[in-house]
Amino acid sequence: MVRKKTLSPSGAKDDEGEYHNVHVNIHEDELAVAGMDIGDEVFVRVREGKIIIQQADADDVDHDL
Repeated sequence: MVRKKTLSPSGAKDDEGEYHNVHVNIHEDELAVAGMDIGDEVFVRVREGKIIIQQADADDVDHDL
């Protein structure tokens, strides 16, 4: 499943009026395909131009992404 998303500004602005955080909305049907539910804890990492979201199961963390 692939859907184009927008990184939306989030949080407070700094003294120059700039945001430093974003959020992305992931629909529950996308979470279901990934085997996740709303409220699950996840690991988020950045690798070579990619943002990777993975279930936060410390016994099954894929470090080679």
